[in-house]
Amino acid sequence: MFKPLTLLFSAIILSGCTPSTITPVSNADLSSYSGEATILIAVDGRDDRKVRHLELATKEEPEGYEIYFHDTKKGHGFIVLTLPAPSSDLYLKEYSLTGMYGCSRGKAGYGSGSKHIPHIKKNKTYFLGTINTSMNTTYNEMPKSLRQEAREKYGYTPHGDDLGAHKIF
Repeated sequence: MFKPLTLLFSAIILSGCTPSTITPVSNADLSSYSGEATILIAVDGRDDRKVRHLELATKEEPEGYEIYFHDTKKGHGFIVLTLPAPSSDLYLKEYSLTGMYGCSRGKAGYGSGSKHIPHIKKNKTYFLGTINTSMNTTYNEMPKSLRQEAREKYGYTPHGDDLGAHKIF
């Protein structure tokens, strides 16, 4: 019991200098995992608001992975996360933005995602959706401006609802 709590508190303390690419700490029995998967979350917006907090959840981690961006908040591009795999029913449980009532989680300052990924497997890359900071909403489509980066830098090929059927949001 003491060791998992020590790891959790260490992660919280170290998150004060959290880079944009992090590995969330798991409280689950790690023996059920056999590797890691890369998760891409796109951030798109035309204003000064940025992502300051994320919470992802899976069937194995229903309480979720809390991720805070203290010094470097993301306003455009990809947030890249590494999660234990295999996992199932991955979704963006909550996010919050800067510039909405300061740093509080006011009603207008946070939201949740709509895309669920049924299964994530080790050594694979998955796209979990886009947070639009200007509209304070999420959608499943990957911005066209980030598709080449997804292919070249992360080895992910956009497909299905990543490409979207909408021309205007």
